[in-house]
Amino acid sequence: MLQELTIQNLALIEKLHLNFESGFTTLTGETGAGKSILLDALGLALGERADSALVRHGTPKADITADFDITDLPDVQNWLAENELDEDNTCLLRRTLTAEGRSKAYINGLPASVNQLKSLSALLIDIHGQHEHQTLMHANKQLALLDAYAKHDEQLAQTAESYQAWQKLNQRYEELHASQADRQSKLELLEFQLSEFDKVQPQADEFETLSDEQNTLSHASEIKQSVYNAYEAIEGDDGLTHKLSQAISELENVSEFSPQLAEALAQLNSIQIDCQAVADDIQAQNHHVELDPERLQAVDERLSELFGLAKKYQLDPEQLVTKHQEIRDALAELTDSGASLDTLKQEIDQAWSAFTQQASKLHTSRTQAAKRLSENVTASMHTLGMENGLFQINVDTTDKASKLGLDQVQFQVTANKGQPLQPLAKVASGGELSRISLAIQVASAEVASLPSMIFDEVDVGIGGGIAEVVGQKMQQLGRHRQVFSITHLAQVAAYGDQQLNIRKHTENDQTKTQVTQLDDDARIEELARMLGGMKITEQTLKHAEEMLSLAQQTAQQTRA
Repeated sequence: MLQELTIQNLALIEKLHLNFESGFTTLTGETGAGKSILLDALGLALGERADSALVRHGTPKADITADFDITDLPDVQNWLAENELDEDNTCLLRRTLTAEGRSKAYINGLPASVNQLKSLSALLIDIHGQHEHQTLMHANKQLALLDAYAKHDEQLAQTAESYQAWQKLNQRYEELHASQADRQSKLELLEFQLSEFDKVQPQADEFETLSDEQNTLSHASEIKQSVYNAYEAIEGDDGLTHKLSQAISELENVSEFSPQLAEALAQLNSIQIDCQAVADDIQAQNHHVELDPERLQAVDERLSELFGLAKKYQLDPEQLVTKHQEIRDALAELTDSGASLDTLKQEIDQAWSAFTQQASKLHTSRTQAAKRLSENVTASMHTLGMENGLFQINVDTTDKASKLGLDQVQFQVTANKGQPLQPLAKVASGGELSRISLAIQVASAEVASLPSMIFDEVDVGIGGGIAEVVGQKMQQLGRHRQVFSITHLAQVAAYGDQQLNIRKHTENDQTKTQVTQLDDDARIEELARMLGGMKITEQTLKHAEEMLSLAQQTAQQTRA
């Protein structure tokens, strides 16, 4: 539950610290006193959109902190742990907003995103606004309210999962089917391309090997002549080897007289051996190089064939082998796509069957919940002065699938005996619509799992004994959870376990909002003001005292 709310420099609030209790708390005050500012402040702490206009004039930033007791809220504790924001079982939400429009969010003192604030606050508090009856006109809101009442989150998740699986397969089918539109032309093109590549049959590393061979064959005559000349220069009659032999012989003749020549003689012998080895290699190369015009022509033709295919497909000749394989793969995939479509169709049928089974279970759960909620709302309508009222929720199956299943929900109502049921949107009377909306909210709130809820002037348009019933119902809700009601009705305010008064006052030419927790005497005065208007008489005060006393007696009886 909400324990504390601290506000600094927000609108007319300079500094405010509020402590809240369990049970039913009413917030009252004159129009314009600032009751909505408290909701704005709490909304900011809960992750609502920030408006820099809310920052108090002349101050750099607003700061709002909301402290929640989560001792008995395992879902909140788990969420904080999963998001690594847990600290000593506390839940402290903080939001700052600068005059320039920048805002920051914190959870337990750690920086957090606004989306995290929203996600966490959805587990903490529920706010019923005074314009709730307007949103209840929309079918999606009616469906969401029924689902919340039914508490079948697991079935909703399973239905959404099966729907998304079906959708994903459908999308894949559409993509594949679209590609089949020009399948035949693609097939013919790939078959033609494959035939061209199969005819040429490019091989790995073939182009590089043939290029080297072409270079050798086209210069064979020059190579052989140069090899012959080089061999003769080494091994010929007057070649290098012959001259080395002469030099060695001369040195051998005198080496015994000059030992210093031994090293030079050894080097010459080594050089002679190396020269003879090189000459042998040159001679061997000469035997490998042949003058083969026919082979050269064949190599030229093959290279021309490879160059031609590469040019046609705007490739480097080295890429031909890879392209050949790509064509094979594309053709195989296109050939198999017909079978893939058939397989996909079967998978789609299976996915649709799984989805409809989940949607059927969800429909059953909604139908059962609709019956219970219809009965509860009808009973609430009777206590709110619509004795002959009847509320009914129709859950119809449609052929329009969504992640929410196949259902269409419509709230129908009649306020008078003998009148047919009609859609909630067609209720003519604003007062009746307001009471019906309140009945729906109270009935759904009774099964709500959230620990705290706020009713923001949802009692607009009612009064008298009916307003007293509303106060009683909210007081009853307060026995099970923390309930706040912002109200202008004394009949509702009197049933609060606590009453806070919001008012404006001027100090040093500055207007400020002040919130005060009222004791019994102050409550009587405030209730009298709400009853009597401009002038409060003794009779009005007595009426207010009786009203508060009766409400407190009712509260005691309820607790007993």
